[in-house]
Amino acid sequence: MKQILLIFAAIVVLSSCGNDASDTIENDALSQDTIVSEQTAEFRAVNDLLKENINDPALYLRRAKLYMKYKDLSSAVNDLDRAIKVDSLVPEYYLLKAELLKNQDKLKESKTVLDQCLFIDNENVTARVELGWLALIARDHKQAMDYADAALKRDVHSAEAYFLKGMIFEEKGDTTLAISSFRTAVEQENDYFDAYIHLGLLHFNEPNTLAKEYLKNALRIDSISLEALYAFGMICQESGDYNEAIDTYYRILNIHEYREPHFNLGFIHQEYLKVYDVAIEHYTNAIAVEPKYLDAYYNRGLCYEQRDELKKAEADFRYALELNPQYTNAAKALSRVLGQ
Repeated sequence: MKQILLIFAAIVVLSSCGNDASDTIENDALSQDTIVSEQTAEFRAVNDLLKENINDPALYLRRAKLYMKYKDLSSAVNDLDRAIKVDSLVPEYYLLKAELLKNQDKLKESKTVLDQCLFIDNENVTARVELGWLALIARDHKQAMDYADAALKRDVHSAEAYFLKGMIFEEKGDTTLAISSFRTAVEQENDYFDAYIHLGLLHFNEPNTLAKEYLKNALRIDSISLEALYAFGMICQESGDYNEAIDTYYRILNIHEYREPHFNLGFIHQEYLKVYDVAIEHYTNAIAVEPKYLDAYYNRGLCYEQRDELKKAEADFRYALELNPQYTNAAKALSRVLGQ
């Protein structure tokens, strides 16, 4: 049985290649020096202003955002605390602090801050939506839905609240209501990227063009999103639009080289186009990216078998079994090429 990747895989961090190692080190050092210099200048500017007005909460907010820019979340939270101490009636300070705490997995602390935000601004829609996300993380679907509905009572056009409801329904397995909520989200906000992604994936197995159209909208918003491109390529592949799938996988590889597009290009040329030499090339490229890519060895072995290159097929099947001794298909294929 041939293997095909049907689920979007996590995308690794993009790494550069093709430069001389010494040049790369030197360029990295220069780049780091530039970042440090810019960082120092930015902080010096806001610190000088704070010396003149130590009780200006807007300056603490500005410096908190600088800390966020340079990934110092704890210092950012400290500056937001200073801003709140000076002026405790600004919802923005609480919302940003809650976001930073959530990003540090401090969920209880984040909820406390959001509750404080509602205490000073009971009509705040964003705070209720964020409380809904925290409830969803805790898998408390009822509470998450209550927060979403409460947000919509205050703003019937809140795209984020509809998206939250869609995520709740999707997690509960109610595809129909999830789709309805995601559609309402994009009706309220035409550039809601995440909603288009979920709509595309939820229509993946349906025999219509809706999935492609939703993902085209996602790509309209972010034309180089690897997530959207990969999902679009898979839908084209599964619906028989092989040329479009091939073009899409090459678009991905022009942005970042990782194993799955190579594998799927190999599968298309193996399974559908029967061009085994091209399939072998793509599986080999996938293996170059991931040297222990089990399915790529197995599928490449099948291609070698089709070309009657049995020694090469045997080597690939044997290595697949080294990687996974329980790989039944590889064991059967090895027996077949050995004539047993």
